[in-house]
Amino acid sequence: MTTTILIVDDSTVSRMVLGAIIKEHMPDITIIEAKSGDDALTKVAGLSIDMAILDYNMPGINGLDLFEELAKIVTIPRRALLTANIQDSVRENAQKIGVEFLNKPISESIIVPFLQN
Repeated sequence: MTTTILIVDDSTVSRMVLGAIIKEHMPDITIIEAKSGDDALTKVAGLSIDMAILDYNMPGINGLDLFEELAKIVTIPRRALLTANIQDSVRENAQKIGVEFLNKPISESIIVPFLQN
């Protein structure tokens, strides 16, 4: 069974870097990329998603609100919010809904532990 991960970030470069790190450590994984919350919601309907890494600051819906919207249509067992926004309130809200908090900048040392847990 193939593992599927959803990556949502409005930055093309961030999606590329994140995807490259993931593929290097999990070459058989299926990656679904989305550039916005609306884009993600249209791409995941009817799919099985094992993990998701969402940016917090995006135009339209932010990453935390997007997790709540995604929960209405798909179950995602492992979820992480990737952001440079280190406000305590954002971190606390992520923890309240069972979302792991990952600090930007994107690096292997940040992403790989999430993938391996």
